[in-house]
Amino acid sequence: MKSKKLFKYFFLVVLFCSLISCDVFRSLRYGGIPSQSDYKHFPQRVVNNEGPAYNFYKSNKKYQLGTKIGVINKDFNSTNVSLDSFATLHKTVTFLIIRNDTIVYEKYNKGYTSNSFVSSFSMAKPFISTLIGIAIDEGKIKSENDFIVDYLPEFKDKIGWEKITIKNLLQHTSGIRFTDRELDPASDNAEFYWGDNLRDRMLNLTLECPPNTKFRYSSENTLLLGYIIEKITGGTISKYLEDKIWKPLGMEAPAAWSLDRKDDKAIEKSFCCLQARAIDFAKLGRLYLNGGDWNGKQIVSKKWVEYSTHSDPSGNNKHFYNNNWGIGPFKYGSYFAVGLFGQYLYMYPEKNIIIVRFGDTETSYHPNYWQEVFLQIIDQMEF
Repeated sequence: MKSKKLFKYFFLVVLFCSLISCDVFRSLRYGGIPSQSDYKHFPQRVVNNEGPAYNFYKSNKKYQLGTKIGVINKDFNSTNVSLDSFATLHKTVTFLIIRNDTIVYEKYNKGYTSNSFVSSFSMAKPFISTLIGIAIDEGKIKSENDFIVDYLPEFKDKIGWEKITIKNLLQHTSGIRFTDRELDPASDNAEFYWGDNLRDRMLNLTLECPPNTKFRYSSENTLLLGYIIEKITGGTISKYLEDKIWKPLGMEAPAAWSLDRKDDKAIEKSFCCLQARAIDFAKLGRLYLNGGDWNGKQIVSKKWVEYSTHSDPSGNNKHFYNNNWGIGPFKYGSYFAVGLFGQYLYMYPEKNIIIVRFGDTETSYHPNYWQEVFLQIIDQMEF
């Protein structure tokens, strides 16, 4: 009788596993919810750096921002806590403030140091849009208004896809059907994150509506942009990042981009999953604050930078998002890259400030909360 029960139990487990995707099973195996350590489970491509490294200045003055700045926000019941205390809350692992190329505040928690890898989540998306801008500058792409089928002919036979432009992918107005429920292991987004067959998944998606109909944030859009980069360069996404951004900007250390698999069909998870030191992420912010110029060399055109960091509501795009950058508040001209659980690269041009924040899994995370916190901090910086 006992053996029959065990056989029945085994049969039910096998049946359950056959009904769910391997990606769902993989997500449950590693905890179900994304975390900073997930990249250790994925294959990777190395993005090499090259000396000499660019180093932000270390301030000789003790600004004591950690004790002087207070943060008040009712969303997390944080009433008048110091910046030092705040930087240890909400699973923050890295918090940097840079002004005029000088690090004025630096805080690490939970065993992280200045040499630790942190994972970008969707903060990787502006790196992809920057590479698209560079490809346009180089003539590899004629225009962001080009149709994607001009570069991805395998999509020509899919009805409606011939109307999708590169700009639609950049603005998330492509009309591609994609579920993005962050904590649902069966959503498209989770299957992309945990999946090991992204090339086939790209080809099997369908349209929800015609392009320019509505804004729907989707990792599929950025994955397709990465696929276009592969096609036009004849190499990997990681290699193009290495040649056009990582080496020219003098990154302190190599980076690593997670792949979906280990064989020759592997592709970067270009919508997320770029691992690097926090200080090296800040250098993309410096590049944009300087209009695409890096110490006298134009890395990406000023036109592309200015367009990307300002609102363009055409084609039903949202006014607060453009070319994978968050926009606003408009009063300050600020813009930012944002990832799940409050990974932030936040630029405040008026005071030439860059804020970098990385954290681990935080299910009560809300993006507007962090933007409010950054403005509170900036308002109290009196130098």
